[in-house]
Amino acid sequence: MGVFILFISSLYFLQFFFFISPLLVSSYDGPLYDSSAYTECKLQPEKPLYNGGILNNPLLNGDRIHSPSFVLQNLDNATKYCFSIWIKIKEPEPALVRASLVTEATTLNCIGTVIAKEGCWSFLKGGFVLSSPSYLSTLYIQPFTDQQWRLNQETKINQARKRAVNIHISDKKGIGLKGAGVRVELVSKDFPFGSAIASTILGNSLYQKWFVERFNAAVFENELKWDATEHTQGQLNYTIPDQMVEFVRSNQIIARGHNIFWENPKYIPKWVLNLTGSDLESAVESRIESLMNKYKEEFIHWDVSNEMLHYDFYEKNLGPNATLRFFGSAHRADPLATLFMNEFNVVETCMDADSTVDTYVSRMRELKMGGVSMDGIGLQGHFDVPNSPLMRGVLDKLATLGLPIWLTEVDISNKFNKETQAIYLEEVLREGYSHPAVDGIILWTALRRGGCYQMCLTDGDFNNLPAGETVDNLLKEWDTGILNGQTDEHGSYTFFGFLGEYKVTAKYGNDTFGSTFSLPRGQETKQFNIQM
Repeated sequence: MGVFILFISSLYFLQFFFFISPLLVSSYDGPLYDSSAYTECKLQPEKPLYNGGILNNPLLNGDRIHSPSFVLQNLDNATKYCFSIWIKIKEPEPALVRASLVTEATTLNCIGTVIAKEGCWSFLKGGFVLSSPSYLSTLYIQPFTDQQWRLNQETKINQARKRAVNIHISDKKGIGLKGAGVRVELVSKDFPFGSAIASTILGNSLYQKWFVERFNAAVFENELKWDATEHTQGQLNYTIPDQMVEFVRSNQIIARGHNIFWENPKYIPKWVLNLTGSDLESAVESRIESLMNKYKEEFIHWDVSNEMLHYDFYEKNLGPNATLRFFGSAHRADPLATLFMNEFNVVETCMDADSTVDTYVSRMRELKMGGVSMDGIGLQGHFDVPNSPLMRGVLDKLATLGLPIWLTEVDISNKFNKETQAIYLEEVLREGYSHPAVDGIILWTALRRGGCYQMCLTDGDFNNLPAGETVDNLLKEWDTGILNGQTDEHGSYTFFGFLGEYKVTAKYGNDTFGSTFSLPRGQETKQFNIQM
């Protein structure tokens, strides 16, 4: 039949603990996903996930030096698989350990990574989905059917994005009124969900109407970047971003600031590339001062040094502390803004050695130790074929930092047709929205002249494409909408709603009362009282 092999790749001798675990019982009699993750190297491995045991796998193949492997069987292509491994190496230098899969039909080059260290245990958490079944297995991997995975997502959404509400309606003496009419409407969602916009939205009433009806968050695709605001040295032009700021402000849309600097030389103004020493230092300080002073408190976030895990122009030319200075200056200029790292290929794949989850965590900690006010985790999310279990495992590990996580530039590669883009987009959005550590999602779908970067939600007349239908359907699904009902014998009306701002109208006899209330995140039932 088929052969399925899990390879663990490193140039160092490794010791492995594998979790072998039974299914947990839930309301739907299936496994509950365990979000536990660890980014610190431990003297001893933590308790196994899923109440499993620790096993030195007896059917290890290979020489345990270069690519030890484990043969698996009876794996289904209709199932999502999650796994975790504790790893310890005996060499003095840290080693990037990568897990990959080989079957008779396909090869998945990376399904999880960890940077392991000498003398302590490092936690690798990953997962995969097969495109075709395989039939050999000796190693436990936690399986989830598509239905179980979706039910786990819905459970997480109910815990993190919704809350129980009890509206109590009484007379002036506090006696509950039975049969009072209640109308509840979610008028503003708590969770930021938005899209990039381009200058093409200015003066385009159709584009503006379409955007405002759907989104409560935005980012400017290119208009704040250095080359856009100062293409020629000394000639600052903020005309376009000024107008875009006015658009988001007037429509009560929050906006991310993207970006102050971009480390990739391809997107640095040509005149900046020619500067050195004190001239370059002066230019970057002027950039921060000009941009941050002009837009102080206009943007909730700033991507300070974009893609700094992949590129390092400024640190090469200004020294290893350049990034520290950038973050320090940005924080002093706008202390209310959350400062972000913003990177690609962190949740999209684990094949990129420059941006593994452990590399990201390590860089965050380095900056924090250097005194940086680093408060946000930005994950771009330019996906090919999404790997939901891997994405969730990466988010779990990043969540250990206790910082807000945003998916900042989500799209699907245009090498797929529009229908496939929509299918993959739904996978990514459901995974992001259901993870409790994710605080916002931005799509990279600005409609500009010539189309969109990789994926559009609509055509030029703002008719939905398949991806747009997916977004609209999810926005409707993640909305309490309008509820109508009556109070019970105790004068109470209860519901389970998405977090946000609500408008409530109560009617009893000839009396009508209207009010509003906020539903923030919380475990206990929200109580709201109305006296008629």
